[in-house]
Parts: sequence; structure tokens; C-alpha cells
Amino acid sequence: MNIDTVDWNTLERLRSEFLAAKGNTGVYWKSPSDLAHYQRFFAARIGWKWDAALLQARQAGWQLQSRRLLDWGCGSGIATLRFLDTFGTDCLDEVVLWDHSTLACEFARNAILERHPQIAVSIANPSSLDSLDDTICLISHVLNELSLDARAELTELACSAKQVFWVEPGSHLSSRLLLNQREAMLERFHPIAPCVCAKACPMRNDDNLRHWCHFFAKTPMEAFMDGDWAQFAKIMEIDLRSLPYSFICMDAQSLASVPKLDGHSRVLGRPRQFKGYSKVFSCDANGLSDYELQKRDDKPLWKSIKKGKDGSLYQWTDIDSGRIRSGNSAKEKCS
Repeated sequence: MNIDTVDWNTLERLRSEFLAAKGNTGVYWKSPSDLAHYQRFFAARIGWKWDAALLQARQAGWQLQSRRLLDWGCGSGIATLRFLDTFGTDCLDEVVLWDHSTLACEFARNAILERHPQIAVSIANPSSLDSLDDTICLISHVLNELSLDARAELTELACSAKQVFWVEPGSHLSSRLLLNQREAMLERFHPIAPCVCAKACPMRNDDNLRHWCHFFAKTPMEAFMDGDWAQFAKIMEIDLRSLPYSFICMDAQSLASVPKLDGHSRVLGRPRQFKGYSKVFSCDANGLSDYELQKRDDKPLWKSIKKGKDGSLYQWTDIDSGRIRSGNSAKEKCS
């Protein structure tokens, strides 16, 4: 369903409901038009986050090794759409959708089949989701809407999957909730991205509680040249330039092919820019570190980090007293 005329009242209502969401949230969408408006704007922004997260996972060497895809809490289907746009449909036998809104499931199925008519798409019966053998589970933007019991049930379900790819907003709260999910799944899964090791996350340490693991996706230039997007940003009071997100990509320990990231570091958030140097918040197997990178020490590296075009995965080849002397990005891992 396409939107001919934007109903800004619908978007404002949806926005207010999203902001008020807190545990066991009811159904947002009252009609296919609601979902079409959501898909046109809110889901598009989530899709750009998925693009960025998938790129980061691929830069870490992650590969799809499941034949079945479950989109849990599918909404309008944006996570599956972005996933299929990245990996295609030949590597999957089936897409399964689940959402507490049957209207959303129908919308998502139609949207996926319209773009990928060759893939089998079904709507799950909740009772059939007790085991996810040979399944990758996609989860997106749900944690702040779930009660503690519902989160625990979702963790148990995800732990039965072969692979898990989970994207959440980049707020401190959402990132911390996702961290809890990571730790709960760590005994059964290898964390692939953004983690660079399988240790307990250093963010849990008392002296790191003010920090959070998040990144920023890029908004396509077309959005800045589209009048509807300009109006959307104005009415919703949203900065189109800012797309913070958190994510976790994990593979079951039974999988033999797991990327190794020994010696790599992950740049978190946005580097702080100063005249002639940057401050870089880095996470690696040794924990969290706040480094300084001088432009004169390694100009290509400084430019790469400043522009943020090469992802967030790096190798520091020379560090001296909290100062990065040289390094390189891991963008070449992406195939």
C-alpha cells in the first residue's frame, strides 16, 4: 500500500504512542493506512539502522548460515526487507513472521512478497515457535515495549535459534537492555558483532555504567532533498542527521565457522573532534579505553574515523600512553 497524501495526524499519533511505550504495549496500528505511514517514515529510519548494522557484521566476517528466517515482532516487515536486500533470497527456504498485530503480519507479508515474490512467507502460530532449528531470528526495536517476563520468554526463544540478529534504538536505556540480553545468551552463543571477544561485556562494570554501546547510521542523501521528509522532521521534531542504534549479532556455539577478531577494537558512539585530533572511545578484549588520535600521527586513519565511512571495526597497530599512533580499518573483511 502506497501513500498518495501524507496524513500528518496519523504520524503524530503513532509517534506519541511510540514515545509512551513501556512494557506490554498494545497494538499501535489500527488500519493498513497506519502501517503504510509507518513504513514510509518510521520504518525507513529503522531500515537504515539495519543497513548499518548488517554492514558492520559483514565487516567482522559474519555469514548467514541458516535456511529459515523468523522475524519476531515483525511490524511492517522492515527488518526482513533490509536483510533480504543484503543477502538475497537464494540462501533461504522460508521467511516466518510473527507480531502481536495480525494486521502488521499481513502487511509485512504483502510488502515482502511484493519485493521478493520468489520467497515463501508465512505467518507463525505462537505455539509453533518453541524451537528454531536452522533459523536466524531477527528482532528489532522491541525491548522497551516488553515486560520483564516477556523479555525472559523472548530470550528463551532466541536461545533456541541458530543465529540471532537484534537491533534496538541507540539510547542509553535500550542499549543497556540489549546488553542484558547478550549476557543472558552468552553461554549458548558466540557474540560476533559489535563484540570483538566472547568475554563478559565491560559495560557492566560499575565505573562504566554511564557509557553505552551504540553507533550511528547514515541517512541517505535523498531524504534531505525530499519535501515530505523535511516536513516529517519538522513536525516530529526529529533530527534526520542523527540515527543512533545498538545491535548484537550472535551465532550458536555449535557453528564451526565463527569469525575471529583477535587484536581488533570497536569504536563506540561518535569520536569527539577537536582541532588537529580526535578522542576515540574504544572497546576491545582488554575492556574500554579512551584514546587520543592526532591527525599528524596517522592522517588516513584520522580521516577514516572522523568521516565514519569505514564502519567501527579497527586494529590499532601502535598505541603509546593512551595515544593511537597508527592503525587501520577492517572494511576489507566485507565481501
